[in-house]
Amino acid sequence: MRAVAEAIIATDRTGVITLANPAAERLFSLAANQMIGQPLRNLNPSLGHWLARALKEKHTMPMVFELEIGDGYHYFASLAPVPGKGRQRAGWVIALQDVTPLKKLEEWKSGAIQTAAHDLRDPLNLITGAANFLRDTLAETTQEQEECFVMIRSGADRMSTLIEQLLNLEHAESGVEIATSRLNLRRVVEQVVEDFKRAARGKGVRLEFEGGLATAQVEGDESWLQRAVANLVSNAVKYTPSGGRVRVRYSEAEEQGVVEVVDTGPGIPTTAQARLFQRFYRVEGEATRRTPGSGLGLAIVKTIIERHGGRVWVSSAEGKGSTFGFLVPLVKS
Repeated sequence: MRAVAEAIIATDRTGVITLANPAAERLFSLAANQMIGQPLRNLNPSLGHWLARALKEKHTMPMVFELEIGDGYHYFASLAPVPGKGRQRAGWVIALQDVTPLKKLEEWKSGAIQTAAHDLRDPLNLITGAANFLRDTLAETTQEQEECFVMIRSGADRMSTLIEQLLNLEHAESGVEIATSRLNLRRVVEQVVEDFKRAARGKGVRLEFEGGLATAQVEGDESWLQRAVANLVSNAVKYTPSGGRVRVRYSEAEEQGVVEVVDTGPGIPTTAQARLFQRFYRVEGEATRRTPGSGLGLAIVKTIIERHGGRVWVSSAEGKGSTFGFLVPLVKS
């Protein structure tokens, strides 16, 4: 305890401090004997708030959260119950890790990416505009010139998509508070499926929606949830060959809204599945080489769903298609 770099505080089951290590003394500029016997909320109102929430919701697992202490110092905090006799708690242990340098690095990285993405837009628009001008003003063009124009437009479209997805991901990861409202997730999913049906038909893929008469609601940002569903459906349609089928299922179980996108595409090797939701990762293979993409779509899905208190998963086997899914908590009635 004395040698641990993290600040550690223990309380009894009501939240009165019973122990504080030297790192906690340095953090709060108080001796341990000045903290012991005081309610946690007196030491730090934010910690008191989280403890009150844990007591009210009867948490049996650790809670992890971020808070600011002092003048711009950021900490990751873990609030864990200490088991006592029977089912009763003996108390709580709070561990605080200083992540201020990591936070500053993350802010710098986010700012650098956003600046680079914005700065790329102007020259990209100039390239696209110049190519379109040449194409429209040339009286005649050779087949080779036409192919060059197609390459320019295709490359510009890919770059534009990459920039947009980078900005979307940075916005989702920025920690900016999302504007939530109560909404019917089933309707959101069904509308996304309708929006993709034309593209699916054009590729010869059968796109179907399966969902009962769900009435439960989720607390979320509709545009972000639409984007998460759209990224999954778009991927499924892109990687499913002509004549294939994509099913988008919505269900509710154990106070969770569950969305699954099932395709009959080439499937994904088991060794690659753990990395699918990482930035810029793309599975090696012929299907990937034939299909343009940035490797950011699934990372965006993961970030959005986790911001809504949910989780994502994938189930796949080579040659047998894939199922991508997520769940988010429903509003308790």
